[in-house]
Amino acid sequence: TMPTLLQLPNEVLSLIACELNLRSLLDFRLASRHLNALSLPAISKRRFKIRYVMLQQHSLENLIEISRHRVFGPALETLTICIEHLTEQPEYGRTIWHWGDSVRMCHEGDLIPGVPDPSLREGSEEVVVNRPAYERLLEDQKCMMESGLNTTYLTQVIAAFPNLETVVIDDAFKPWGATAQERQTGVPMANGIENLDSIEFVVQTLRGIILAIAASNISLHELDIAIGGLEGGISPDMLVFPRPVLRYIQTHPINLTSLCLSVSPRNRIRPNGELVGDLLGFITVFPGLQRLSLEFNHRDEHEHFPAISQTLRLPDLRFLGIDAIQCTESELVTLLLGHKDSLEEVSFSLIDIISGGGSWQSLLATMRDELSIRILTMVNCLSADKDIYYRESGSDGVTYLKSLEISERQDWTDAINGITIGNSGKYGGSG
Repeated sequence: TMPTLLQLPNEVLSLIACELNLRSLLDFRLASRHLNALSLPAISKRRFKIRYVMLQQHSLENLIEISRHRVFGPALETLTICIEHLTEQPEYGRTIWHWGDSVRMCHEGDLIPGVPDPSLREGSEEVVVNRPAYERLLEDQKCMMESGLNTTYLTQVIAAFPNLETVVIDDAFKPWGATAQERQTGVPMANGIENLDSIEFVVQTLRGIILAIAASNISLHELDIAIGGLEGGISPDMLVFPRPVLRYIQTHPINLTSLCLSVSPRNRIRPNGELVGDLLGFITVFPGLQRLSLEFNHRDEHEHFPAISQTLRLPDLRFLGIDAIQCTESELVTLLLGHKDSLEEVSFSLIDIISGGGSWQSLLATMRDELSIRILTMVNCLSADKDIYYRESGSDGVTYLKSLEISERQDWTDAINGITIGNSGKYGGSG
């Protein structure tokens, strides 16, 4: 079989490599030096287009080595910085499911759906902590954060990859190096924001990443902050910069096209803080934004969005996505008209127009008549906490409106005429 396989044209062998799942691809590479060399582009696309790292020296140094590779370095487009860290007290008996890894591996055919990470232990009675190793690594972590070495590494890393487009800050994936560190300590690393140690770590991580992006002087397509996805987003007051940090960012402006941000109105760490001011203060650090996706997790129960609609203004905004709020029609109109000169695409997800706050039909008519929106997407939206139903043009029946996309002028009229309100809805978020 091997001589026959090797006799195939290189183009065919490369196509075969691209179609294999990860495990088969790794076996394919071991068959011969020729196949190993031919499969490098497939490996780079599968394993190096996106990399998952943590703010730990060995993890970041590995990333720097990748940046120097002639094939793997140019392949990286998305850098995901995970928030794995150590706390003063080890996370005894805790099992962490990196659901993003499971989804990704299921998609690639390398994992059975629903199977948690087998490298993590359950049950405090089985945990044997290597305390000296834990204390040593905790001290290293503190040094990285307090000395600014994390920012130094990140600046070098971000500047080193020629095709880097997206930086993600997330807790859904297990970063490179975490499993090895857990073997040393005997316990899983923390990756939540449930205690003060973790909150402080995440705050310093966010500042370090933003400073590194500013210092690297690159043009970045997207920054995605998705921490706390299953348990609620981060608090906006975790995004507040001290004055010296803010001054540096203002004098080294970040060229960012797209910002995706998930925040929680509930997870406040400063009781007297001003959520809207904190949130908009962070967003306007990037005044050239063309795309903004803002998710509230948990849902904003018509508490903060009125002020956001009055205040948020980005002169170059072309795409606006809003997720999980209660609001009035007029508040949405105010926000949209505030971006009338630039806005082309809008996405509404889990938006509930409150009782007495107007209607979807009226909102769509205003958008049709007063804005130049090319595409509107609606997903799982509500009216006074009731489901929205839709009657197709020329049809007598109605169906639950899970999603709707409007892209042509006639679609607006069809949508306005076809929308009807049904029974009480079941809000799909954590609100």
